[in-house]
Amino acid sequence: MKYSIIIKLTILSGLIAIAASCDLLEVDPVIDPNSPSTAGVLNNATAGELQNLVSGLESVHRNYNNGTSDWWSLTGTISRELYYINTSDPTFAIDWLQLPSRSIDAEDNSNFFVDASGYEAPYGAIRQSNLLIESVQNSENVTDTQKNGYYGFANTIKAYQFQMPLMHQYQNGIRVDVTFAEPLNPGGFLNYDNALAEIRAIADEAATQLQSAGTEFNFDLTDGFDGFDTPASMLEVNRAIAARLAIYAEDWQGALDALDDSFLNLAPGQGEAELNAGPEHTFAGGNDQFNPYFFIPDANQNLLIVPNPALIADAEAGDGRLDKFALRSSAATTPDIPALSADYQIDVYNSATSSMPFIRNEELILIYAEALAQRNQGSDLADAVDAINIIRSAWGLPDFASTDQNAIIDQILEERRYSLWGEGHRWIDMRRYDRLGDIDTSIDGGRVATQIGRPQGEIDWESFSGNN
Repeated sequence: MKYSIIIKLTILSGLIAIAASCDLLEVDPVIDPNSPSTAGVLNNATAGELQNLVSGLESVHRNYNNGTSDWWSLTGTISRELYYINTSDPTFAIDWLQLPSRSIDAEDNSNFFVDASGYEAPYGAIRQSNLLIESVQNSENVTDTQKNGYYGFANTIKAYQFQMPLMHQYQNGIRVDVTFAEPLNPGGFLNYDNALAEIRAIADEAATQLQSAGTEFNFDLTDGFDGFDTPASMLEVNRAIAARLAIYAEDWQGALDALDDSFLNLAPGQGEAELNAGPEHTFAGGNDQFNPYFFIPDANQNLLIVPNPALIADAEAGDGRLDKFALRSSAATTPDIPALSADYQIDVYNSATSSMPFIRNEELILIYAEALAQRNQGSDLADAVDAINIIRSAWGLPDFASTDQNAIIDQILEERRYSLWGEGHRWIDMRRYDRLGDIDTSIDGGRVATQIGRPQGEIDWESFSGNN
């Protein structure tokens, strides 16, 4: 570490000596004593240094949702499954809900308001993944088998993180070829289909690496990965993510194949604990982050997440999924959305340090049902209905019955509306099925964005680098 030394110079010869011994225009690099230098970890990192990188990756893996105004709130508001109330700035409502007072449509807005959670934050986690991968490649302190464990974990997280920018940009496409070593030489933009194919390939590569990683990792994970902290169990997480990516690609057989090796549980008689099974983001508070989606009862309506009143009104009687919401003593309102009057608020988490699942068995069951209904071979429709009813039974609802493919798919989307509320799915689901026009905007009078404009930083880089 370099320290500044203040010396009182009393003679001219001393000043001349200093000037002669150094270049006053050359600035020495400053090393942060609280963070390992990238040069250090990229040069034969120790197992301890690699552990720090793993812990750092698990931490930034949460950053798409490290504030109340992040990815789940943004996409939930666009899809009108919820309303994010933040009276600190009316632009939250104007841009996110595309109110008539907007100056530009979201699709053309390269400076969209507070959307870093869908772009910059995921790319930050991807960069951390790449730093871990490249550090492991350059290390002689871990075996080839152990290296595969690091690679498999990092690439699994990377595949998950790439979802957000792709869903954010949609047909604009995104960059997938990005490395830590050459940040100023990124690959070009790939369209939606090609980018999705590349992301799926990253997940598949991670699966192969995990299969060659032995029986134990050479690193530790937080309690959020309890039950998923070995190469074999991390492979189940990887395949769950692969299944989600497969339905985005409308690869129904691929989704079912991935689910076969995931932590999907189709046992009848499941309860809430079984449906919530899956890896989680953890929050410790204090010097760590707090769960941004925890709100106290009757939270201040100036900063609040509320379900769309139509979600409550449309619910079937006795649906236990409504326990995600707490009745307020007075309705939440906001001058930014005059017609909104919300009797309920979010009540998903018990405390500010509650863990947050990032992929759950309940979603996997619904992916399974959707893939079967879309494949529609043999007993697929009947099996899809059985899967739907695992969910409905768990939440106290009567069985659904149908033999009509379209009706079954409609029901799956309805189950996803309630089961996966507020978890970043509704906007994507409605877009996947070309139903954005079916979203009711009567409360706010806005429009539903299809995608968000390419960030200005990307446009500027293309211009600077001569690629446009």
